[in-house]
Amino acid sequence: MDEETVARMIERGEIEEENICFHIEQDIEIPAGCNDISSVLKDATVLSERLTILKQAHLRFSLLSKVSYNSGLDFERFYRELFDDIQAHRDIWFDKLFNVDNPKPTRAEFTTGILGTLCTILRQRGDLEGCMEVMSTYMAVLKRYQKMTEGCGREAQITCCEGLTFRADIIRINCGVQLRDKQMAVQAFRAVVAYEKKEKALGRYDLDGKAPDMDGIMEMFFGHNRYDEVADADIFQALTFMNQDRDREGPALALGQCGCCDEEETMHGDFKKCSRCHEQPYCSKKCQVKDWKVHKQLCGKKNTTNLGSECLLFITKQLVKNHTDTVEIRTGRPLTEFQKNDAKAALIKKLKEMFTGEFKHFNSPSSSSDAASDPAFCAALAEFFAKQPGYEEVWGRLCIGYKGELEKQRQMRRKTKSLSVPDERIREYCADTARSLTMQIGFLLSDGNTSDMMDLERHNRLVDELVLLVKRFVREHLQYDSHAGLIDLGSNEEFKVQMADVVGTVWDIPNPNAN
Repeated sequence: MDEETVARMIERGEIEEENICFHIEQDIEIPAGCNDISSVLKDATVLSERLTILKQAHLRFSLLSKVSYNSGLDFERFYRELFDDIQAHRDIWFDKLFNVDNPKPTRAEFTTGILGTLCTILRQRGDLEGCMEVMSTYMAVLKRYQKMTEGCGREAQITCCEGLTFRADIIRINCGVQLRDKQMAVQAFRAVVAYEKKEKALGRYDLDGKAPDMDGIMEMFFGHNRYDEVADADIFQALTFMNQDRDREGPALALGQCGCCDEEETMHGDFKKCSRCHEQPYCSKKCQVKDWKVHKQLCGKKNTTNLGSECLLFITKQLVKNHTDTVEIRTGRPLTEFQKNDAKAALIKKLKEMFTGEFKHFNSPSSSSDAASDPAFCAALAEFFAKQPGYEEVWGRLCIGYKGELEKQRQMRRKTKSLSVPDERIREYCADTARSLTMQIGFLLSDGNTSDMMDLERHNRLVDELVLLVKRFVREHLQYDSHAGLIDLGSNEEFKVQMADVVGTVWDIPNPNAN
């Protein structure tokens, strides 16, 4: 039975992954005249234990990751167990399982792929120290795999080894940039583009549409792909420039949180997910049962908003917490878990109606945060909580005149010309805009001059000037004073003209309309 068939059977619930058994086959050689067979069998048992750990990790890496609701990143604990075992029994792994003369290089192949995935998990989480710890063993296994495939005559193994080496270099580029290790990043980059060029020439690169194209991306920076003519410092500067978004956004791979108690996983994939939607993780069956009244409002395709289920659930929890705090402070009595849970379930249903109805202008991740400062939205929430058991006494009184009070606050903000959008959001918007402009204008003006294209000092000055422009323009046009308004700002013709003037000043571009 092939892996694809087994994966589909698991997906349909016909097989439980815990019931999959392994068959470990070994050839045991008993030396002539050996009087201690028990010692030979003991060594075979130790080797079998190592192979079982590899099989367990590879089952998740190759088979269970093919199940539609899984990802190769969901099995960190099994990958970590393999890494720890290699560290503890390094002599057995390298002298026997990864021995250059071993006729089974697939063991090194599988281990290389698994350790590379573990490095990716740790790097994307922001654990660079842990990533580099694994990286050392990862590269050692990869080098052994490379030696095992040298002169083997099997094209499939050679191609696989080259592909795994390429993926290792991609990881090393990212680690090098994040650790500010120029030598690691640039050395890996040169190896990556050499591989990409070779594969493109053979007409077999990026067949699955998932491979990165460092060669094509960097060609946009330098105007050519003759990277042997480009200094290491310039390549590293370009790689750093491309990585600025990641530095701002933070870790790309967060540990899962229990949908009920908010407990965080120790390792990625530790918590089991809802068997219906395969999205919401839970630390225990008890928490899943307790949270069902809330989760069933989002399970599957029941989230009708443009907000992700995680975002909508976060908003719901925060709003219930804030309104609960108000009740408990004013009454001195704690609300029960049942009351808070009922309020969450009812509020998710209410928010879906609000975001797809009267308040659909807040129906996106970028604009939903503006709802908190909208008087009508806040008044609707007050009216909602005034009808919830345990909340009605306090919020029944507070919702009277609530809308008028918030409108006064908005009018006061207009008089003082203070902005609703936080400074950090404005700078983030300007940094994104400046980055795009720096790449486009720098490429057009560079004429092959790398230093002009990668002028980060000029780029940073452009960000500062755009921040001043945006603040001034938004104060004069308050309809853009929101997260959603910033997104629409780029389509305003008057703003585009003023932005062009700023760009021209920073980049010393003459104004064709000037006298």
